[in-house]
Amino acid sequence: MNNDSQDPTEHQTLGGQATSKKLSMEATTPPADVPGYRLTQFLGAGAFGQVWVGRDLNTGRDVAVKFYLHRGGVNWSLLSREVKNLVQMSADRYVVQVLEVGWDVDPPFYVMELVRGGSLEDLLKVRQHLPTDQAVEMFRKMCIGLDHCHSKGVLHCDLKPANILLGDEDEPRLADFGQSRLSSDQTPALGTLFYMAPEQADLTSSPDVRWDVYAMGAILYRMLTGNAPHRDDSFVQQLDTAGSLKTRLQRYRESIVSSPPPEAHFECPGVDRTLARIVSKCLNAKPQDRYSNAQQILQDLARRDAARAKRPLMLLGIVGPLLVLLATCFFGYRSIAKATESTLVALRTEAKGSNELAATFAAKTLENEIDRYFQVTKNEAHRPVFLDQLETTLETEKVVTALQQIAAMGTPAQTHGSTVPRANLLELEQQNKLNTLLQIQLARYTKPDANSRQPRLASMFVTDNHGTIIGIAYQNTDEIKPEENSVGKNFSYRTYFHGGSIDKPKQTTRISESRPITSTHLSAAFQSTATGLWKVAISTPLYLSDEHSQPDAIFVTTVNLGDIELLQTEGASDQIAVLVESREDRAEGTILQHPLMDARRNAGAKPGKKKYQIDRHVMRDLLTGQIEIYKDPLADNTGLAKGYNGDWIASVHPVKLPLDEDDEETPFDKSTEREALDPPPPPTELPEGSVRETDEQITDLVVLVQYRLETVNTPVFEMQSALIREGVLAIISILAVTLTLWFFVQRVGRPYRESRGRLEDSMSNNSNKTVADNPAKTITLH
Repeated sequence: MNNDSQDPTEHQTLGGQATSKKLSMEATTPPADVPGYRLTQFLGAGAFGQVWVGRDLNTGRDVAVKFYLHRGGVNWSLLSREVKNLVQMSADRYVVQVLEVGWDVDPPFYVMELVRGGSLEDLLKVRQHLPTDQAVEMFRKMCIGLDHCHSKGVLHCDLKPANILLGDEDEPRLADFGQSRLSSDQTPALGTLFYMAPEQADLTSSPDVRWDVYAMGAILYRMLTGNAPHRDDSFVQQLDTAGSLKTRLQRYRESIVSSPPPEAHFECPGVDRTLARIVSKCLNAKPQDRYSNAQQILQDLARRDAARAKRPLMLLGIVGPLLVLLATCFFGYRSIAKATESTLVALRTEAKGSNELAATFAAKTLENEIDRYFQVTKNEAHRPVFLDQLETTLETEKVVTALQQIAAMGTPAQTHGSTVPRANLLELEQQNKLNTLLQIQLARYTKPDANSRQPRLASMFVTDNHGTIIGIAYQNTDEIKPEENSVGKNFSYRTYFHGGSIDKPKQTTRISESRPITSTHLSAAFQSTATGLWKVAISTPLYLSDEHSQPDAIFVTTVNLGDIELLQTEGASDQIAVLVESREDRAEGTILQHPLMDARRNAGAKPGKKKYQIDRHVMRDLLTGQIEIYKDPLADNTGLAKGYNGDWIASVHPVKLPLDEDDEETPFDKSTEREALDPPPPPTELPEGSVRETDEQITDLVVLVQYRLETVNTPVFEMQSALIREGVLAIISILAVTLTLWFFVQRVGRPYRESRGRLEDSMSNNSNKTVADNPAKTITLH
């Protein structure tokens, strides 16, 4: 049975035992009384004595009192001079201050300020590394303290974080000058590994200011990265395996010289290139490439601060104009874009209004042209010679018999074949004379002079009061085959006969039920079965007797729409006139005449039976004026149609016909030598299919005027491009002026910086000379 289990005493941990041991070894009574001070707390012990915390009885200030209890290992003469030099350096706030010395008492002591913040080493053990700004500020203060030491001729020779004490607000204090040397001393002094310059690790070396410079760089490197330069496990192992001190120092020296420069500080947040160069220059393995003293480090730090202070101004000087330039570019481009857009809208509106006026003018002009064709038709219909021959033909018994037989066939379709009545009619002498007379009358209008404004007619014919053609003349008689001759065929289903807006069905229309027109009429457009060209017919009734209940015949002329002067255009231009069918049926939007049709016909192409039609919805928008951009249905990427690609501004205007005033006059009568007499009043009840004069005022034709949108847009876009070019040139000029001014500012400031740098270097050399000329001797503190 274990007796320890019955022991009520609680066991101590290993840490507790170590603490108890430490407390048992601590002194409880000061070695001696110090006049003017009351010692209150034991602070620590070293190789030569103890350190106590005391309080100045006069000022109440806390101090540290160091007693030298072991005289055997102390060189008292050197210690006395060391303390005297420390007293001289204590005027600097970044060096631990010596307040009082007592060498004539036993044991000897000296009083110095109490720094309660611990050492930099303690701080780095807790925080690993410091923020860049804090590290640089502490480094600057340490350099100020070191520069003060150097100015007094004292080289520390053992700078490391453990020898940097931290006061209030982490202000650094250089302490522990145990390895310090005067600049005139040639005895070696060893520092701490990884903070000691490589040339210092030589027992035959002489103290150098640049040893402390290397140590300062190593401390800053440690504060930034959290590790000493060149320190890694393999390096430490090499040093630990060295046998003698000399071998260990040699390995340390050779390893530092052969290793690449430390670069971990380049990756630390907040470390700029200037600060990184300062650290790298301090840690240079070659002494001649390091800073000559701490003052040069302070100068580079000051230059860095000045550059950092100027950075916002330089940034503002570069970025500011660029931002202003960008804002100017943005608002300038936006202004150009808005001006372009508003100008385009205004020009398009103006062009649309102008185009609408052009469409109105074109429609009115076409109305006048149609009126001229009306007059031509009526004039040719009432020529006495023609009327005499027509009356003679209609009074011929065989002609009357043939016409009655044709009308009795029932429908127009049955008359369009090879029939006996038609063949008999073609062989009659009076019918041939009528054809010859019509051909003579038509010849005046088939080949007019180029400079003549006389209308051109495609054909001229006359029908009886049932719609059967009695005589006809063609523009190109030689090209008409006998079976294509329309004499003896009934066309009572055509609009030029019955006066309706559309043709009636050819197969079902009854000839006996069709009623002829009673006034001059413009037919609906139709496509020629022979040529494929679109035509219109102008028909007028003929009264050969005193009875006017029904016309005795209908005189008809046909016109190729392409022959109308208004619709003739030479190739694709920026503005063209197109004739379109507008009646609300399947033919709505059919393009009857287009400049491309004339161009293809002039090029020798056959028109064919293909129809071009505007989409019904587009047509409705055109008629209501709601369309903005129009695409030409005839445009494509081949041949002549390429010229009609692109966007157009389109306007339409309906074609109206003037009142047929001549029909109000008395028809020509043979008994009065065809003189005009007062006509009887028009019948109050018109036969089915007839149209009153007032019903013919509005046609199903509209004139579409297209104006190329590119013509409107091009000047605006050219103006926009010119403005943008000017803007780009202005931007380049402003950039060039800005960069030139910035360059001159830099050049003007460079001589000042160079002269200031030479002055600072001169002051540094003088400082080095002062350090070298100081007659003080080596100071050692242990």
